[in-house]
Amino acid sequence: MVYIIFFLCLFFSFLQSASPINLTERIKELKYPVYYINQQPFISLRTLLKVIGAENSWGRIEDRIFFLYQNKRIAMRIGNKSVIVGEKYVDIEYPPIEKEGEVLLHLPSFEKILSEFEENVEEDEEKSLSREDYVILIDPGHGGIDSGAVGNFGLKEKDVNLDISLRLQHYLKKKLKKYPYIKIYLTRDKDVYLSLEDRVEKAKKLNADIFFCIHTNSSKYNRRYATGFETFYPREKEEVKVFYSYENSNRLKENSQKDTVVLQIIKEFDTTTTIDESKILAEIVQEKLSERLITPDRGAKPGNFYVLKYTPMVSILTEIGFICNPNIEMNLRDVEVRQAIAETLGNAIIEYLERKKVIPSYE
Repeated sequence: MVYIIFFLCLFFSFLQSASPINLTERIKELKYPVYYINQQPFISLRTLLKVIGAENSWGRIEDRIFFLYQNKRIAMRIGNKSVIVGEKYVDIEYPPIEKEGEVLLHLPSFEKILSEFEENVEEDEEKSLSREDYVILIDPGHGGIDSGAVGNFGLKEKDVNLDISLRLQHYLKKKLKKYPYIKIYLTRDKDVYLSLEDRVEKAKKLNADIFFCIHTNSSKYNRRYATGFETFYPREKEEVKVFYSYENSNRLKENSQKDTVVLQIIKEFDTTTTIDESKILAEIVQEKLSERLITPDRGAKPGNFYVLKYTPMVSILTEIGFICNPNIEMNLRDVEVRQAIAETLGNAIIEYLERKKVIPSYE
């Protein structure tokens, strides 16, 4: 509480010059000190704030540091290589460190961050997105040369995953058409190969809010009788985001610059992380599937899958059934079963959006 009162007094609106800053030259000109650690140049946080004119628009809560530059919020953690610039994550070479009460920042890393404020290169899909958009990215597992699991009678997992994903996208677009700010994309919409890295990169480029991965299960043992559905959420994440409701984030954007920063910081004391939110979504998926499918509920559980660990947003991977079981394989060939699964997954996502107040609840 002491921290909050202190920073409520500290924060006020401050607009920096839109002109680009050559950080190294400016530091040399003003004769501020540069510290070399393991032959790498570092500057103090106080120096950076003075150079960019943000001395009165920054704050610190424990190991988290926040400040404004050209109307964007920059946030970082001591010892963490990820810096949040606006709404995007930027990886830096050396993390902020603290020595004798002084926070030190890697000079080349922050010079690059500030220089890129003037760049505005976007991919085709990203051009249609605004800061208010809520992005759901559906990821059909496997594809192309990677067939995934194959059933006893030749049904390929990649085909089931894609068909259900396409149906899910269509269902969500139909159900959520009242909410044009919700965008629904696929990592692939045809039978092509995508590496795990490609999938993660697409999620990051779209700045997705939900990464929803669809797979079909298999088993090395007891193949003919393996059954059930399960959903995984990340055991850990390389990048952990603080998560608050879409409704609150929009309300914050409507406030003044001063209020936005202060409320964001205070709000984070009462928020969940992407791992917590992923678990909530996974449990909703299991709950909905258990209402529709007659196979056993194997539960929501943590997993260390690449696409869950390295996507910074809410992410789950659902295994809809065991394709190695001949009875399940036969059911998965049925388009009505696939449609039912897609609609069930869609209803789970919709319930999650309602709980997080991304869309209004009709209950």
